[in-house]
Amino acid sequence: MRSDARQNRERILDTTVELVLEVGGEPTRDAVAVRAAVGIGTVYRHFPDGQSLLHAVARHVLERTIADGETIVSDGDSADVVREYIHAAIDNGIGAVNMVHPLLEDSDWPDLNARAELLMTALIERDRRDHPHRAGLTVDDIVFASIRFGRPLAIGLPLAEDRSIAHRQLDQYIEGLHTRTSPSNRTTKRTPA
Repeated sequence: MRSDARQNRERILDTTVELVLEVGGEPTRDAVAVRAAVGIGTVYRHFPDGQSLLHAVARHVLERTIADGETIVSDGDSADVVREYIHAAIDNGIGAVNMVHPLLEDSDWPDLNARAELLMTALIERDRRDHPHRAGLTVDDIVFASIRFGRPLAIGLPLAEDRSIAHRQLDQYIEGLHTRTSPSNRTTKRTPA
């Protein structure tokens, strides 16, 4: 693929991720073309139908998020790989994957699943080594936190503001993991209604 065609394809994918997060679902290809500043023919040339675009968007986000996670784990510089990974997932638009997944006819990616499984194992091992008090942290905790914090609030905030809030709340969540108490130590108080 020529470099200009590759750049157009990347711009279309990045734009579609933004629009999915803004509209809460599948954007029109006309809206993608306008926002990406390419002709509608360019969008159709790369993605002849809505399924091919959504499929490519999901793979695009997952590939970038997994690659960032692999770099975070292999660098060894981070004091908190889980925090860094979820921040990267938010920035890569992981919430868009959650939103388009129900729309996909085929979402079986064995190559990405294998890489993600290795990454999650490495994240958990590093976290247990670096933060033994978080020994109960699971893969589901990481995946579901990524989905929760990556999915935009449905109140129409600009994407940058929404992501800023997600990053701040993620930091609060991670701090809460540092002070997590066992269920037997928690007390629940109910106030009369």
